[in-house]
Amino acid sequence: MGNVNFIKVENLSNNQIYPVQKISQEEHDSYLKRSRLQANDILFSIAGTLGRIAIVGSSLLPANTNQALSIIRGYDFDSDFLITSLSGHVVAEYIRKNPTVGAQPNLSLEQVGNLIISSPIEEEQEKIGSFFKLLNHLITVNQDK
Repeated sequence: MGNVNFIKVENLSNNQIYPVQKISQEEHDSYLKRSRLQANDILFSIAGTLGRIAIVGSSLLPANTNQALSIIRGYDFDSDFLITSLSGHVVAEYIRKNPTVGAQPNLSLEQVGNLIISSPIEEEQEKIGSFFKLLNHLITVNQDK
């Protein structure tokens, strides 16, 4: 057992990451080096349960993931807006229409890269993202009660 968080699809819930498994620093730095996570990466599930989303916070690092999660990095959107958009109806409909069916449904990285996200100016993205982040937080708090 190591000290590096290993994130899988089942660790994503309500746009949050709940790590439970650890890997060694050696695994993280060697054969898993292509899937090392960075702060503000957005994880998007592309195998099994499609469309689960969460943002990687710096407190989670060091962390790594497997091929069932797409890493969205270097985006030109407000992160809360992008999470809201990826959680929305348009993306859900895209997922419904485009899965590759096999033993379990999945999306390719190419399909994720082809997603088109319409966006307003940055100031409006920030307002929309903040509003939905607060709304999701309030829903989660009330569900916990």
